[in-house]
Amino acid sequence: MTVGPTKLIVLGVGLLAIAGIVAFVLSKRHGPASVARALAVAALQNKVASVTGISGLARGIRIPVYENNARQPTSVMFGRTAEPVAGGKYLVSDLHVENYSHGLSGTVTNYIIEAPKCLIDPASKVASSDGRMVISRPDGSFLTTGIGFEFRQADSFLTISNEISTHISRAGFSLSKPLNP
Repeated sequence: MTVGPTKLIVLGVGLLAIAGIVAFVLSKRHGPASVARALAVAALQNKVASVTGISGLARGIRIPVYENNARQPTSVMFGRTAEPVAGGKYLVSDLHVENYSHGLSGTVTNYIIEAPKCLIDPASKVASSDGRMVISRPDGSFLTTGIGFEFRQADSFLTISNEISTHISRAGFSLSKPLNP
């Protein structure tokens, strides 16, 4: 039995529609379990790509990490687009990671990591790249750049490989008295 290109396209579109329905059902059933939705959609996209030869490009990805059954994430990986590659990983453009602390006074963003392109493994929650990256604090008190990194989201562990440059500013720190040079 041969399948023509039109039937492959129809099959691909049908499987993508099923992926959307599964993602919607999972979001209603599991609430903040965004990782489950992302993995289900990723698995279906990989299946579509293997059956039809058509690979999907996901837009607006979001991979949160929750600690100790918390209702709010301690960190979230965002990306503008994600293209599936071998091994269940994704090539992500415009990576943006935010790390949070939650307290009585509200949520505080501790740091932000940004990279133009990186490889993400959603199953192990690891982002890596041999390209440029920046990590900074929202108040501007700290900025580090480098080339090549690996970020383990579940552990909040960042390794920067090469050409590391760090800039620290007094402006973001609250000092009780001025420091002597």
